Amino acid sequence: MASHTSGKEIPSIVAGMFYGEIMEDEVFPFPQFSDSQKEMAKAMTEAIVKFSEEHIDAAKFDREGKLPPEVLKGLAELGLCGLGVDEEYGGLGLDSTLYARVFAEIAAIDPSIGVTLGAHQSIGYKALVNEGNEEQKKKWLPKLASGEVMASFCLTEPGSGSDAYSIKTKAVKNNDGTYTITGQKLWITNAGLAGFYSVFAKTDHEDAQGNKVEKISCFIVEKDMPGVSFGEKEDKMGIRASETRAVYFDKVVVPATNMIGEPGKGFKIAMNVLNTGRLSIGSGAVSGMKMILKLATNQAKQRKQFGDYIINYGLIQEKLAAIAANCYATECMVYMTTGKITQGMHFEHESAICKVYGSEKLWDSIDKATQIAAGNAYMKEYPYERIMRDSRIHLIFEGTNEILRIFTALSGLKGPSDDLKELGKIADVSKALQDPIKSLGVLTNFAKKRITKQLATKTLTKVHPSLERHSQKFSHSLKDFSIAVENTIMKYGKNIIGNELAQLRIANMVIELYAQVCVLSRTTSILNSTTISESEKEYVTLLTESICRDSHQSFTKNHARLTSSYDKLTPKISKHIAERDGYGFDIIDY
Repeated sequence: MASHTSGKEIPSIVAGMFYGEIMEDEVFPFPQFSDSQKEMAKAMTEAIVKFSEEHIDAAKFDREGKLPPEVLKGLAELGLCGLGVDEEYGGLGLDSTLYARVFAEIAAIDPSIGVTLGAHQSIGYKALVNEGNEEQKKKWLPKLASGEVMASFCLTEPGSGSDAYSIKTKAVKNNDGTYTITGQKLWITNAGLAGFYSVFAKTDHEDAQGNKVEKISCFIVEKDMPGVSFGEKEDKMGIRASETRAVYFDKVVVPATNMIGEPGKGFKIAMNVLNTGRLSIGSGAVSGMKMILKLATNQAKQRKQFGDYIINYGLIQEKLAAIAANCYATECMVYMTTGKITQGMHFEHESAICKVYGSEKLWDSIDKATQIAAGNAYMKEYPYERIMRDSRIHLIFEGTNEILRIFTALSGLKGPSDDLKELGKIADVSKALQDPIKSLGVLTNFAKKRITKQLATKTLTKVHPSLERHSQKFSHSLKDFSIAVENTIMKYGKNIIGNELAQLRIANMVIELYAQVCVLSRTTSILNSTTISESEKEYVTLLTESICRDSHQSFTKNHARLTSSYDKLTPKISKHIAERDGYGFDIIDY
């Protein structure tokens, strides 16, 4: 995605919440599409829809397990292979917000295509965009932006999924300055389709004391280089038309000019790439939920039971309302994040949260829609089962939701732990959290000082008056959260790294806080508008009411479990399960 143009740097909104702070001037007003952005987005989404009606048959592609080359060519001709590439290199130069909206359109129509194009540009050649030198960009970006060459991101290995720092692929520097790469990568999207591979491999370095150490570097590998080969196409549960294979590197020699960025900086490069890739999952989830809600609504309006259309029954209405709320909340979070990225915000926390929240709400939405469609949904002639299979992967790839929760919690705790160390209140937490989870990127140091938790609750002054009750609840929850952060650091010290259930509670709490403030901001902008109808305002007000109530309840539950004995049950039960290799009971024995 295109870099921001504001010229200023904005600290992470979520990181500030760990201090009990909310940057109200940054959160309000909600980032808006400009007139030119709206025009561009409408033109591109209309073109995508028209192309899909004529050329895309997602059910057929799923059955056959492949995407026709002519479809990918047609999508490339629409500019969809170079959305975020600067125009000087042949791309469309879209900023983060426009990229998210346009990419979401195709991702919803066929997730396999979305994954293919996302693996190509959201992560495949993103390292080149971020860190490549001018010579590399001139050589490769025009071909990649046009779709002449497809790209692939090669990080995951058989022994290193979420723990990316433990990769074994090695790049040995030769006397002539070239590198010889040996190793293998697993579950690589676009593997056999691509001609350009961003490959991450360990390289040898010396530390300050002159000791030999291994660090990760990033290389461009070309498909036709001797020693590059592939495994068989994986037979997947979902996104079946996208290509996933293992990639093997058998003494592949690459020139030194193919290294992206500085030697030994590849891990940070990879994590920065994944930060943007996670936002694509969040934006795709929004359009996916819109499509799912349309299917479910049409089913509910057409299906009669007991003499009435099922849309008039409360239990069906509850599901439809929940899907709409899921969609609105995720949309608010994604476009708050992309809008602030365009203005210069550090967004590691926000992108992780959008991925976690969006993927889980998408899964919840297709589950509810499947229940509404009942028996029809279980049959392959209807799209529900395919959508369910396609949706499940989003909770897993580009960082499992469990790992991203750990990252959110530990990286957020890092800043407050620094301040507590300075106050002499805790010994070595800051050092322990310096690199708490190597698989998820370099932690950001934030320049803020911790506020005293006993001060009066800070209130949001820019929320629309009709939302004041939810604004007050948010403010009180934010204060409770910052106190809980301090108490957690004081309680666990450096051992917080081994207490994943405490991390879970911290992460879940801040996810709900980010959801609430994004929704309150967007709804405030809508209610303050003079061009939006009263019906639309009523609709978003009702959605906001539902989201904030549910979110506050979730926050309260996690807050309570952080200090209760509830989570102590989990390891005890798990120990019994492990000893029995499963459940361990049979009704005929006990």
